[in-house]
This record gives sequence, structure tokens and C-alpha cells, in this order.
Amino acid sequence: MHHRIETLDGRVCPAQDAPGIRQWIADLLSGPHQTDPATLLLSINKLPQTGAWLLNQLRTAELNDQLRVGLPFATHGLGQVCCTPGFAALAEPDRFLAAIRASRVFHAGNDPYLEHDFGQVEIDGDTVFWKIDYYALDSEFGSEAPWDAQQTRRVLTLMLAEEY
Repeated sequence: MHHRIETLDGRVCPAQDAPGIRQWIADLLSGPHQTDPATLLLSINKLPQTGAWLLNQLRTAELNDQLRVGLPFATHGLGQVCCTPGFAALAEPDRFLAAIRASRVFHAGNDPYLEHDFGQVEIDGDTVFWKIDYYALDSEFGSEAPWDAQQTRRVLTLMLAEEY
């Protein structure tokens, strides 16, 4: 199940990757009637959004991917990694870390907002969830701009499915 991204007049984005989607938006904005991504109206997985929203989501996903592929260590400046007691008690957590780092399958069914902020891995009957949350730099409230690394601290939590 791919993400369905289209204009309100039915022009469908052929790409599923961030560079391809960005190019599609740039092509749309190069026309005579559309120059601002904030006014470009789209349907994304059947939900109304703007081009600006989509560009922000793509940037959020890229930052989340950077943090995730850096496991088990936090990526400098992006945030931190933590785990629950259940995950910490796994006999071989490195197998799960490797599988999470390698995760590349994101689609409308498991990533409806295109953020790459959640996933699951099953190995030998154990299911591990990973979840990325966004906080303001003071960690008191959620971030208002998760696409901006200068305003957001990410926390990637590793947990057993039954701990969710």
C-alpha cells in the first residue's frame, strides 16, 4: 500500500521517495498559477493537506531516519535513545537494533503521516516496537516544529510490544 499523493484536480505523484516527491512539488510550483507550497492543495492518503505540510513531513521523516539508523547511539544534536526494562532484558538486543536500522518499508498503512516515527520488528517470536517522539528543547512540551532540528529534541524509545 503506497502513499497516495495527488492534487485536487487528480494529478498523481509518481514518486514514493522524498527526492521524487520534492521534485514533483517543485514541478507543480513552477507553473504560472502556483508559486507557494502553503497554497498548493493536495490530497495525501485521502486527507486534505498543503504542499508546505508535505515538505515539512518529508523533512521530519529524514531527521527521524537519521536518528533511527544511528542506533544504538543517539545522533549528535537530534536526540536520545532509551529503552524499556523489557527491551533491556532481551538476550540479544543487537539483532533488533540491526533490523530497526535497516527498516525501509514505510507506506500508508504503517506511516499515514509520512513521518517514519514508528515501526515494529519481530524476531524469533519477540516483537519490538520503536517510537520517536518530539519535544521542545526544554523537554517540557511537545515540539511545534518537528521538521526543525534546531527546535526539536527527539526521543527514540525501544520497547517490547506488550509494554506499549
